[in-house]
Amino acid sequence: MLGGCHATVQAAKPTTTTPAIGVGAQLFPAAQRHPLPSIVGTTLSGQSLTLRSLTGRGVLVVNVWASWCEPCRDESAALATLANTLGRSHVSFVGIDEQDTSAAARRFVASTGMTYPQLTDPTGTALTKLSLLPSFGIPSTLLVDRQSMMAARIVGPVTAQKLQKLIAEVAVES
Repeated sequence: MLGGCHATVQAAKPTTTTPAIGVGAQLFPAAQRHPLPSIVGTTLSGQSLTLRSLTGRGVLVVNVWASWCEPCRDESAALATLANTLGRSHVSFVGIDEQDTSAAARRFVASTGMTYPQLTDPTGTALTKLSLLPSFGIPSTLLVDRQSMMAARIVGPVTAQKLQKLIAEVAVES
């Protein structure tokens, strides 16, 4: 059984018609996709970033993590390698760091080789807007198609092979 880290944020989620969240991957048919909500935040480097500014060119991979989360540590190097490999093929990556200190998050990012933007979300506010992802456990990953629609999700840790396959499926449908 896959385990996840449990954040202390228990904020209410928006009502959604999506199936109950369980561990694993789920691809949503185009007709059942919902728009990526407006999320604006500050990156670990201090820059302002709007998630929607990263959409429209291909698939956007949004990975939610924390430095204190063991499964996040397990998947992060693979995500960094995949981001570097796919970065030239219309795939963008962004991380959302949950309930972490900036110092711990910066050390974590440096140790994993992640070079893509990392939004900070110390209170879980950004995560509560992503209604397809659980607000109570990480890691989780959301894939957004080029029309800025939430196309797939992975609840729990992901391997590079599984993520690459799901990215390819979303890219073909977009």
